[in-house]
Amino acid sequence: MCLGVFGGMLKMTVSEIKLFNALIVLFSLFLGNNLSGTLREFALMFRWRLLASKYRSLEEFDLLLSCESLRKVLRLFWATRTRGRLWFRFNRTQCLCALWLFINMCLQVLVALLGVTYNLETAKHPGVQFGLLSVANLTEINDIWSADNPDLMSQLGSANSYGIQGQDYNFITGPVPGQTGPWAFGTPSTPTVYGNGPDWTSMTYAFQDANPRNTAITLISHRNITTEATCKAHRVTDGGDGIASYVTYIDDLGSPVTLEIPFTDPGAMVYIGVLNSTCGPRCTQLMALQTSNGETIPTPSFYSCNNTLSAVEGVESYLFPGLPQNEATFQLADKEARIIAGAIGWSVPTSVNASAYQYARYTPSSYWSPNHPTSAYQVGQRVMEFAAQAVAALDYNGPQRNVTGWYPVLAQSVTVEWPWAGAILGLVPVVQLIASVCVILWSNTAIIRDESHLSTARLLRPLVQKLGNKGCLLSGEEIAETFPDVRVKYGWREPDDLVFRNEIDSRTVRHVDILEEQEGLGKQGIMPAGFYDGLPSDEDDDDVLDERTRLLRRRRRRKRRRSTV
Repeated sequence: MCLGVFGGMLKMTVSEIKLFNALIVLFSLFLGNNLSGTLREFALMFRWRLLASKYRSLEEFDLLLSCESLRKVLRLFWATRTRGRLWFRFNRTQCLCALWLFINMCLQVLVALLGVTYNLETAKHPGVQFGLLSVANLTEINDIWSADNPDLMSQLGSANSYGIQGQDYNFITGPVPGQTGPWAFGTPSTPTVYGNGPDWTSMTYAFQDANPRNTAITLISHRNITTEATCKAHRVTDGGDGIASYVTYIDDLGSPVTLEIPFTDPGAMVYIGVLNSTCGPRCTQLMALQTSNGETIPTPSFYSCNNTLSAVEGVESYLFPGLPQNEATFQLADKEARIIAGAIGWSVPTSVNASAYQYARYTPSSYWSPNHPTSAYQVGQRVMEFAAQAVAALDYNGPQRNVTGWYPVLAQSVTVEWPWAGAILGLVPVVQLIASVCVILWSNTAIIRDESHLSTARLLRPLVQKLGNKGCLLSGEEIAETFPDVRVKYGWREPDDLVFRNEIDSRTVRHVDILEEQEGLGKQGIMPAGFYDGLPSDEDDDDVLDERTRLLRRRRRRKRRRSTV
């Protein structure tokens, strides 16, 4: 669940990362302790079956009683080796020890491997922090090397220069990422312009906000601006061959119009910006002439265009109460919008109609002057591209101003290898289930005693009685060394009045005890079904024994009634 929740997050904050790390540590501790506790309980169960399987030395017997400790299992593996046999030929007890150690190691390794099925890496989406950041200063079209408060002609030249700077920027099909949902990383080295619609009838640029301490980290902001151009073709009746200094075309009313143009090479494009455009407050009229060269471009062509630049949208998320910044801080005014919209046509004023037009010439075979007959659609695309490039370059290379808002920071996310994580998380309970079934089936043939030290002390009384009043501080190993020839097992004794061994008789109570090999009771096998209890001591009479038996049975009946309730 922890991996599923955090693995589904696109990005995590610092507090979420700390929470994830804390939960993973707690989960690892819980899973490790759960496995250790489960295996310990299994060991406490099957030790009685091992103790009942055959006669063993006191050292082996003592180590088996403590087999929930892996250290004791290792000691048992060494203590039960068969003398004189090759070291790699294990006996049955050694095989069981090796199997138990292997199961413990495998489960612990599985828990450890869970940590390599996920990793924290830099998120594909940025995080954001609130503070001071720099944004493009759109109040004037100016470059960082020019003087403040430039005049109109300087701004026209800067707009064309910015358009040229952006000709190597990225152009991809929209929509703009990061406008809804999580933020998206920007492309600081190469800003991106997004085409709208299948035919790119308009183009959008989203401003990028940079981290003030690391400008290589940017995000695509919600502030965006869109340019949309429409162009029409006009029939050329005279000029436009790269030799004549004029071109005559038929306008929308069917009248011939003659326009003076500067000298240009044959087969080149000339874009003409109209300074006094009347198509709208944020619109600029442009014209384009493709001169003929008699080869790849047999005839000249002329086009008229209107290019409109929208207002900057998405500035609402940058307006905060109590701060001096307002919508005008992030907005491109109408005058500057008209300058950017006609950026492809601003360059050289002519001596004639200098207050009405500017002309921008582009060399043949360049991107802006194709070496084949162009079309109204292609001219419109070039006009929009140039304007979008100018805005992008102004945002990337132009003057900046400080504002308060959300700036990007690197975030982290969790990547989970679900095939491996699922296999491990599924394998652990499967191994536990198989181990529990095997342990229960195998251990069910012997009486499993309570793990209480008092219960164990009562069982071992016949052995420790041999020490008499001595040996209170002896260790288990020292006691085993005291009786090196004694071999014992966990088993039962038949009551004196039972004639047939292993006969199931509800009135017959067998005695669970530690048996010595020298008693000659044999291997015995599995413990038969029936009742088990202690034998009366020498001072107990039959009446006392019957009373204790009745008391014990009453207690058992009470426990059964409570469990059913």
